[in-house]
Amino acid sequence: MPWCPECKMEYREGMTVCSDCKVELVEELIEVEEPISLYHTKKKSIADRLLKYLNYSGLSSASVSLDETNQEYHIVVSPKEEKSARKHMQAFFAVELTNLKPNVKSKSSAPSEEDNDYYEEDDSEEFVDEEASEENQLEEDLLDEFSKDAEDEYKPAPPPYVFKEDLYKDLNSSVGLFLFFGIVGLIVVFLNVVGILSIFNGLLPNLVMGALFVIFLYIALSSHQKAKQVKSEIAAENKLTKEINSWLEFNVTDRFLDTHKNPDISDEANYLHIVDTIKDLLIKEFGEQNLSYLDRLIEEFYSNTFDQE
Repeated sequence: MPWCPECKMEYREGMTVCSDCKVELVEELIEVEEPISLYHTKKKSIADRLLKYLNYSGLSSASVSLDETNQEYHIVVSPKEEKSARKHMQAFFAVELTNLKPNVKSKSSAPSEEDNDYYEEDDSEEFVDEEASEENQLEEDLLDEFSKDAEDEYKPAPPPYVFKEDLYKDLNSSVGLFLFFGIVGLIVVFLNVVGILSIFNGLLPNLVMGALFVIFLYIALSSHQKAKQVKSEIAAENKLTKEINSWLEFNVTDRFLDTHKNPDISDEANYLHIVDTIKDLLIKEFGEQNLSYLDRLIEEFYSNTFDQE
């Protein structure tokens, strides 16, 4: 059945023009997804840098549009790629902000004696390092852009993943510690109540300290229960860790890194992109996993294999 592309009205067979919109009917309506504004900034340098990183990360729908009214540059993506784009944007800014040098040179900074000697030897009246100037300008733009709202928008990275074998040892240590102090503390409170000791005077201090040491025993008991659960999961995690490390050794090679490396972005940005790529491949191979767990395995493998080289 023919449809009007403007008002989305369906017509009977034989009709060719919409009676209301006066446009030709089509056989099938094609839904056009409106792009979503992922980020906006007044700094063109930041928009261009972010766009380059998103495109390199495989987000082909990412583009820059200029809002002439507000003089802002909008990074837009298709709705299907929004979730992935936000993840890559977080990684991009985390790297860029980390790389900012604390001693960004300002245009008004006075030259050093060494610089003066250099300029005296130069016959030209003015020497400008355009590449360094552009890099400093990008750093200044990033500082200016995120000094106001970086803390609100970009949360610190979560703590590193703790393997279950190590977690089991930590929990057992906590059990022993809280159990010891809980039992000894209750004995002291009891001896204080019956008059053998006189450390706490009055009923209220004895009740408070008694309750505190009971809480210690409760923590010891709950830690013991959690330790039992973790212990039952150690063997499975160790087996999975061994399989993932074997997969990494076989697949993540120098050739793999060269294939996914972009010379136009920083080493840190390349590393984050490669880590995201490896995580996606691992999830396809081994199913959904704790991302912090994968991050730690990849980081340790990368450090032991390539950083040493």
